[in-house]
Amino acid sequence: MTPHEFITKWQNSKLKERAAAQEHFLDLCRLLGEKTPAEVDAAGLDYGFEVGATKTGGGHGFADVFKRGHFAWEYKGTRANLDAALLQLQRYAVALDNPPLLIVSDIGTTIRIHTNWTNSVSKTYDIPIAELEDAEKRQWLKAAFADPEALRPTKTRQQLTEEVAGKFAELARSLRARYDEPEEVAHFINRLVFCMFAEDVKLLKEGMFSRMLERALEEPAEFEAFARDLFRAMSTGGRIGFEKVAWFNGGLFDNDRVFPLTPGEIRLVHEASKRYWGDIDPSILGTLFERGLDPDKRSQLGAHYTDRDKIMMIIEPVIIAPLAAEWAETKAKIEKLLEDAPKQTREKLLRGSALAARTRALNAAEQLHRAYLKRLRAFRVLDPACGSGNFLYLALRSLKDLEHRAQVEAEALGLERDFPTIGPEVVRGIEINPYAAELARVSVWIGEIQWMLKNGFPAQENPVLKPLETIECRDALLNKDGSRAEWPETDVIIGNPPFLGAKWMPDRLGADYVRKLRSILPNGSPAINLVVYWFFQASIAISRHTKRVGFVATNMIRSPSNRLIGDILYKLAPITFALSDEPWVVDGAAVRVSLIVCNSENSDSAFLDGLKVQAIGGDLKSYSFSMTKRKALIDNKRRRFGESKRGALSRSIEAARSTCCAFRSTPTDAITPTL
Repeated sequence: MTPHEFITKWQNSKLKERAAAQEHFLDLCRLLGEKTPAEVDAAGLDYGFEVGATKTGGGHGFADVFKRGHFAWEYKGTRANLDAALLQLQRYAVALDNPPLLIVSDIGTTIRIHTNWTNSVSKTYDIPIAELEDAEKRQWLKAAFADPEALRPTKTRQQLTEEVAGKFAELARSLRARYDEPEEVAHFINRLVFCMFAEDVKLLKEGMFSRMLERALEEPAEFEAFARDLFRAMSTGGRIGFEKVAWFNGGLFDNDRVFPLTPGEIRLVHEASKRYWGDIDPSILGTLFERGLDPDKRSQLGAHYTDRDKIMMIIEPVIIAPLAAEWAETKAKIEKLLEDAPKQTREKLLRGSALAARTRALNAAEQLHRAYLKRLRAFRVLDPACGSGNFLYLALRSLKDLEHRAQVEAEALGLERDFPTIGPEVVRGIEINPYAAELARVSVWIGEIQWMLKNGFPAQENPVLKPLETIECRDALLNKDGSRAEWPETDVIIGNPPFLGAKWMPDRLGADYVRKLRSILPNGSPAINLVVYWFFQASIAISRHTKRVGFVATNMIRSPSNRLIGDILYKLAPITFALSDEPWVVDGAAVRVSLIVCNSENSDSAFLDGLKVQAIGGDLKSYSFSMTKRKALIDNKRRRFGESKRGALSRSIEAARSTCCAFRSTPTDAITPTL
């Protein structure tokens, strides 16, 4: 089929979507020289029409056409709303293994390709049917069928985030030079950042913030008044002129404080606003902005940061794997109930006892599904050294993904689907640095909104931002009076506590603080690295309510002195997953660390450096038995272990004899047999 023939046939088509979709797609295959679904996959599992089960909301299949690893395609009637078609694909993308391309099309007007890669900025390719004689536009379609990678945007979300963070670091430096209020400057810049994001994801009326900046470029002296009006409206909801502004607040817009900007600074913000902020990466957003906003971390600008794949090494075994296993078990029970129940078809309607039996099975299956969702929605995660929120954002996203998958897969089995309800309330954080604590809240807010929109759901309203009082700005170890700080009750604990060697702690933290810190440990504890105090706190949480802990720690966690405290935790919750020597980034510097996951629930296996082992000791070595369950042998009492002393005796015979006489003992009382 030639482009002209295709355009002539379909441009003026009056056929309804259902009648025309498959023929339209088959004609596209002929136009592009691509094989049809039946020619490639007779079973229709990896390439076919109406893939997936009947949806509870109406319609058939998760997508009108699906090609695994390539695209999901949804058709609508001529000149229909393609945004609605995209929302449908986004809601079911997880059931289709998140294809890299989401394609929507009406019958006679437009084909629109949306990229769907996780770590790349988004891009849309619009292809009017009338322009299919254009070779470039046909090549875009050809790539969707044969080479999706050709359509992947070259810029990653990380690169975009680095660019905008650099712009605002420059603005922060400029403002701090004029105003000695670093925390207020940081709060102001966080508001500007969120306004850009809100505008690009259409939570602010399209172009509202950009138009304000354009007016301010013409009248720089009015910037302060313009921004104050906007912040005040976002705080409570309201209007600016004839345009409505949603209620945001959440604590970010708790007042209308604005710093006057110079024409150059307004231009800098305006340039930054031209980027698409909807694609910024919350997993690194906080880290990069913290370096620009916190004067103490200015030297780290441009340094390395920890990417999301590293953080997921902790989140996967602590959160995702156990909860996914619970869903797999629940889903198997649901499938068994429905498999054993009487079947109803168009040809055979159930009545009487058969209908009652199927109803009972569906009700039981629904109860299992809802019980799992209730469990998931009550699940809580704590990061007691949350920094700027990268662990918290990824934990929230993982829990939302689990809820979404459970909903979609239950719907495929014929059960009702709920609206996603897991939100920022499931994450708890403790952070002593006020810059980082606020950025943690911003990262979680942005991550929540991004997830909802990417998966085809509207962001919450009234307010758009829920207050995030669950992210506390305080010391995670000591209260102000020097007593041990309590942690909130949660199901799991994750994080990357600060690294600081024992000998450096008095100089960096103060001798009095370190003295109080040591007082919370069991009597006789040795001087230990700072990170180990988080392990001690986690052991208390495990003894009360927490089930799993996953921490990043310095390699010194394996040393004998640090293990004395670490073993308190390991006895309550043995190590079930560990990476003993991993590259990491701390304060912009590349270091080597150990990743440790402890599990208080029964576990049949342990994994050390990717290999299955029987048990893992506190020294992060594999054993055929649990080192945390070892006991002292009574027969070894008063026996000495170790090599003979090398070199001269440290004390003379005369000095030893005089010491023994002073304590009315003999040398044999102080000397034990050597094994």
